[in-house]
Amino acid sequence: MPDRLIFWIDCAVDEPVTRPAGPRVCIMRTTVQGASFLLAGLLVAALVLTLVSAAASAQERTPRYVIYYNSNASQPETLIGTPYTHVILSFVTVAPGASAEGPVSLVVPGKLAPALAVIGRLQAEGKRVLISFGGGDMQLHSYTGLVGREESLADAIAAFVSVHGFDGVDIDFEVSAALHRRQSPGVLDGRRFLIDLTAALRKRLPAEALISHAPQAPYLDPAWQGGPYIDVLHAVGDAIDWIMVQYYNNPDYEAPVARQIVGQSPQPFATSYAGIVNSPWPSEKTLVGLPVYRDDASSGHLPPQRVVSEVVCPLRHRYGPTFGGLTGWQFSTLTPDHRFWNDQMSGAVIGSGCDK
Repeated sequence: MPDRLIFWIDCAVDEPVTRPAGPRVCIMRTTVQGASFLLAGLLVAALVLTLVSAAASAQERTPRYVIYYNSNASQPETLIGTPYTHVILSFVTVAPGASAEGPVSLVVPGKLAPALAVIGRLQAEGKRVLISFGGGDMQLHSYTGLVGREESLADAIAAFVSVHGFDGVDIDFEVSAALHRRQSPGVLDGRRFLIDLTAALRKRLPAEALISHAPQAPYLDPAWQGGPYIDVLHAVGDAIDWIMVQYYNNPDYEAPVARQIVGQSPQPFATSYAGIVNSPWPSEKTLVGLPVYRDDASSGHLPPQRVVSEVVCPLRHRYGPTFGGLTGWQFSTLTPDHRFWNDQMSGAVIGSGCDK
């Protein structure tokens, strides 16, 4: 009777919300009749190598170099050929006073239409393109009709991602009043909203889709309303690929740079990069967010040469390849600062520009 090798594959199913950093665990189960143990071992080894290789290729590389595209002052085609690893188009919202019944409808600004047309071209050169939901203009009254409807909102966002071929979703929630520890009557619970929306999106988006968040620095400070985003990260951090911390529009959290943004030992400031990754939250999933040009924010702008020397290079030297990266708000080609970010900044962020 000839030797027979019978095999099948079992794959463990991940929890619907969390997504471990490693590959899904698949085990080849074998039944060998006869003496073909060597063949069985070779097949198992080949499968393991294949799984490891596929998982490694799917991992997000760090540091990331991310840019938001929000203004049509520069045409989206000018993003092509730039060194950014990720482009975030912004923003889709919902209309204020949206009905609390029926499906949720997204509002897509007309200025995004040209950018939607170049998503494929950006992806063809290796960039990953996300759509951002929310933004500073979407305030409390805009969220009123979404309370308890996070699943429907996630349906609408996931459908938009699918139709346009995005690689993922960015959540930019800036309703500070909704993040207070003690809620006023009629004010939504921002912590609960962010947790439920993130969980609902992870269930609906493809497994390889990205989810990022863009909290303002105070939202991670235990001294400010208990650090509301700390609760979010504890609840659904496994579903979030990275956070981009906004070190702007909040002067108390911006300077001095070495203390407030980079973080100094032995007790770094709570919302500095070092303070956040000591919390613990992975360095690989933490990005510094800064305005590219002085008019892109009310405060927090640094000349790009200072971004390199005071922010990027100290963090690169301290964290090496685990440095999560840098995010710029926002893309343009109109000023020397924008052109430095578009042409030269990447040498420090993702290259050897800090080795000189």
